[in-house]
Order: sequence, then C-alpha cells, then structure tokens
Amino acid sequence: MFRVLETLTAADPWDAERRPPRHADEALTGTARQWLRRLPARRRPLRLCIAFPRVANTLASHWCDSVQSAVLLEDLLRDRRGGRHGFPPQVTRELRRLREFNAQQRVELRPEAVGEVLSRLVAW
Repeated sequence: MFRVLETLTAADPWDAERRPPRHADEALTGTARQWLRRLPARRRPLRLCIAFPRVANTLASHWCDSVQSAVLLEDLLRDRRGGRHGFPPQVTRELRRLREFNAQQRVELRPEAVGEVLSRLVAW
C-alpha cells in the first residue's frame, strides 16, 4: 500500500523541464478564443480546450507559423519521451483532425512557384 502511495506522489522527472504553471494556463486566452472561432466548426478542438486549455493556448499562439504548428501537433501526438499517459481518445482524435486540417490548409495557401506561374502564363 505504501509503495503505491510513494509511486503516486513521487516527483515526475520532467517537472524540472516544465515551466511553472501560471494562472493563465487554467483558461483560454483571447488569442485561443479567436483561433477557435476561426476554425471550421468540425475542426474545433472543444474537448481539448476544456480539458487542456494550456495546450490549446499554445496551439493558438503558434497557429500562424505553419512549421511551428505542424511540429507542435506532431509532438502532442507522439510520445518521444517514453512513458507518457497521452491524451484521452476524444482529444487525440481532435488533435489528429487539427493536424490534417493544418496540413491541408498549408498546401492550399502555398504560394505558387515561379515555374508554375510561367507555365500558366505561357499556356494562356
């Protein structure tokens, strides 16, 4: 019994790596609320926002940078450290839908290459 309690109360080895919690981590920021409203209804990670507002705030603040948002989503979905409990299945599905949407959105917004523009102009 005491070993179980020791295991539950033992310090997480990653505690030293994490920044200290802030009061703002408990609720969505204005940036996160705007980001959520701008997402298509089917892509909004509502469960993530309710259960993990700190994660949602981080995603929202990096969403404009395609590389950072892709890396962040990948890090959230993969256990690189080993031993993570992971997110609940519903939140994981939301993160996967966001990753797909992010990748799709970035392809659609990709600027045309010079060669593509020239070939289109020549064909015209």
